[in-house]
Amino acid sequence: MVRLSYPDFVRSDRPVPRKSGAMTLNRVAKVLLSCSSLRRRWSARRALLMLLMAMASGAGAQVLPRLPAVGANAQQVTASGLSSGGYMAAQFAMAYSASVSGVAVLAGGPYGCSQGSVNTASLNCSCPANPPWWLQVQQLWGGGCQTLAPSVYVDRSVTAARGNQGHIDDFSNLARQRVWLFSGGKDKVVARPLVQALQTTYERLGVPAVQIHHEKRGDAGHGFPSLSATESCSITAAPFITQCQFDAAGELLKWLHPDLKNSPPAAVDASAFKRFDQSRYAQAGEFNSLDATGWLYLPRACEQAGAKCAVHVVFHGCEQGQSFKVAGKEYGRQFVDGTGYNRWAEAGKIVVLYPQVKPNEQGGLFDPYRYNPKGCWDFWGYTEKSAALNPSAPNFAKRSAPQMLAVKGMVEDLVRGH
Repeated sequence: MVRLSYPDFVRSDRPVPRKSGAMTLNRVAKVLLSCSSLRRRWSARRALLMLLMAMASGAGAQVLPRLPAVGANAQQVTASGLSSGGYMAAQFAMAYSASVSGVAVLAGGPYGCSQGSVNTASLNCSCPANPPWWLQVQQLWGGGCQTLAPSVYVDRSVTAARGNQGHIDDFSNLARQRVWLFSGGKDKVVARPLVQALQTTYERLGVPAVQIHHEKRGDAGHGFPSLSATESCSITAAPFITQCQFDAAGELLKWLHPDLKNSPPAAVDASAFKRFDQSRYAQAGEFNSLDATGWLYLPRACEQAGAKCAVHVVFHGCEQGQSFKVAGKEYGRQFVDGTGYNRWAEAGKIVVLYPQVKPNEQGGLFDPYRYNPKGCWDFWGYTEKSAALNPSAPNFAKRSAPQMLAVKGMVEDLVRGH
């Protein structure tokens, strides 16, 4: 079967992944026991047993079975994200506005933009970085991928938010949120009118204008600006972390957490990275596309009793999850390490949560349920079977949505003991 090329996050041109070459404990045991001289010696058997125990112990130490209850400050929970992660951050902050005090969205659009349609998500709420020829032809005739007028997106978003009343927190909570937005003049994936529509939506729903900052960079393409990046600011390509001589992580965190303004960034502590099991946060019987593990940056100061550190949730973009593969190589921790959040986390005593989504090839363009080949966060409804049937009250943007519940559960674990 021939796969049609399709825009951005729904197009999968990745090579077939190779099987891992890592040795399992069983393989190690078989290799060692295959040696007749070792089989005949008790000392060798004992050595084998000790080796397996050590390996098992090391494997267990690498992944936390549950996020630690550090007694984080429940009144200082914020979120941010890039691209699909930006859409997710906006959804999360809207749905849980009673417990989220601020949000930063980089190259992301308004709540409910896709109306539960993968076509709308990929042709109106975003556009491909490198459109296929047939889409370019359509655009010449006024079709294909088109960014609409901001007013259209605003009306659509307000309708979705009102349609979900009772399934998201009350709008009145938005009046206390601080909002930081970023748009690039050369970003053709999520063009500035979409980010502008998000800003207007917040204003329409009650966020005071003085609490909204929109950073507009004319030279920026589609990426996360970081001082440690090497890719040109205007480029739109993997790893989608760009050098714009601008510290986006620092600026957005200082806006969301004003007490951080006078603190210089601190050195990153390698021991502060914690890998944790995400499966315990999944709802039984529901598809969520969550990866097996996520990442936590936990400053030592935040492990102390009574520290009451803030919590910041960071949603990666499409093709930025740790398990996404390019030319057979996993993306890994590039987003976790390279965006610049962690040094500010040390400076401001902020616990940074990096939940992870993995790619999934099930489904297709005409059967979008579970279809997430780019490893994006769900802003069009791939976690439900009939998302398009609820355009004015999107289920994927409700508190009860699989990804929303999972991340909320992670945050609740971190604030336990507060």
